[in-house]
Amino acid sequence: MVKIVFLTESGRRPQADLLVAGCFRSEGLARELTALEPDFALSAKTAVKRHRFSGKFGETLAGFGMKFREAPEPMLLGLGDKAKFRNLCARKTAGNLVKIARERKARHVRVLLSSFVSPEVSLEALVRAFTETVLLGTYDFKKYKNQGLKEKKPAALTLELLVSSGRELPRLKAASNEARSVAEGVIFARDLVNEPANVINPQTLAVAARKMSAGAGISCRVLGGKEMSKLKMGGILGVSQGSLIPPALIIMDYGRKYASRGTVCLVGKGVTFDTGGLSLKPPGGMEKMKYDMAGSAAVIGTLKAAAGLKLKRHIIGIVPAVENNVSNNPQRPGDIIRMFNGKTVEVLNTDAEGRLILGDALSYAARFKPKTIIDIATLTGMCAATFADQAVGLMGTDEKLVSKIKEAGQESGERCWELPLWEEYGQMIKGKQSDLKNIGGSNGGTITAGMFLKEFVPEKTAWAHLDIAGTAWCETPRHDCQFGATGVGVRLFIQLLSGNLL
Repeated sequence: MVKIVFLTESGRRPQADLLVAGCFRSEGLARELTALEPDFALSAKTAVKRHRFSGKFGETLAGFGMKFREAPEPMLLGLGDKAKFRNLCARKTAGNLVKIARERKARHVRVLLSSFVSPEVSLEALVRAFTETVLLGTYDFKKYKNQGLKEKKPAALTLELLVSSGRELPRLKAASNEARSVAEGVIFARDLVNEPANVINPQTLAVAARKMSAGAGISCRVLGGKEMSKLKMGGILGVSQGSLIPPALIIMDYGRKYASRGTVCLVGKGVTFDTGGLSLKPPGGMEKMKYDMAGSAAVIGTLKAAAGLKLKRHIIGIVPAVENNVSNNPQRPGDIIRMFNGKTVEVLNTDAEGRLILGDALSYAARFKPKTIIDIATLTGMCAATFADQAVGLMGTDEKLVSKIKEAGQESGERCWELPLWEEYGQMIKGKQSDLKNIGGSNGGTITAGMFLKEFVPEKTAWAHLDIAGTAWCETPRHDCQFGATGVGVRLFIQLLSGNLL
């Protein structure tokens, strides 16, 4: 749990455990630090002169003693070159604060906020970055650790943001509250993905979406197998036929009164567990395949955040939810299915199932006459092989939309990189006994998967596809995630929807 409070430099306040001030390379100490902690500032200047501290990004210089005013341990945190300090740097810096606080067991961390401002990062942007990252960086999914139930819960971390003037407080507090709403959407998505597959399946995912929607004032309805049979959604039904758990098509509708601005459809892949079907995956790492519904979690989390922020946008969230299993009567390689839009597909590999359920959902989105459709999915291992965990694979039919997504990715810290959708790749998925086949060969798999999805996008609709196979799961600690589900997509979508980008 994290508390975030604001203090003014002129106000009276008790000592914190740790005072942190930023210091840019070759910029000298912040004037405010000299006024607040003159003894530490004097020793820090000596350390800089003697090349013990340069302001390199992530470098630290600490003092310790009861003579200091703000905290017994004041610290300088290196920020690198001021001209290069951007939003992602601010997020990483906030992550460093969490790590430092954890190592020192500091429960009250005071931050001299003005010392972190750069030409690219305003006070307001800093507050957003610090609030969001500290909340996410302290997140830890330990729901099933019995030992943790017996242990005393650690005291909440209090992040004290020290600002120069009370006049700044209203807008900075508003920025912090908005960032908290975004972080809560990310955390909701992480919780869904981190749950094991014996807890989250297509039906319980639908229950979670309904519960969230009811609490947020979002309309939510769920189509079952019988309804999808009437609609002839062969993609969703074909994948789910090997599971004992029925599929669900979750449809969430937020902000209908803002439809005049244009409807945005977000479509998220919801494979709650992926064995690969009869094209069985190798056992190594299969336990992680609970994360194959990270796209659906991102959509649900985005709707939660949008409601919390009261965004003036009409957003439709569509989640096709299935389990890709091998019990009962599983789909077979070589089966030919008919999709919701009437196109036929030869299933050459049952482990290329995400594109089948997304195809039906993308076609179904036409009912809402959207201005924009964006789908998000842990779609291809090849995307992870290409970008590792550093970028989201991006493809789309509309140059402006693709450009706006890239811009939102830079601002949100969820960076995207575009891949081409040249017509030659489309030839690789043309079928011989059907309209399409669900794989395009051994090479170019991320792009041919995108080309497959393109076949189901309503005509004259701006569309983009996000492949998050490499970014949806965190194996080693990073600035905003210790381990497990990252909740990728929520921050990107909110950045896209809340600004003037769409």
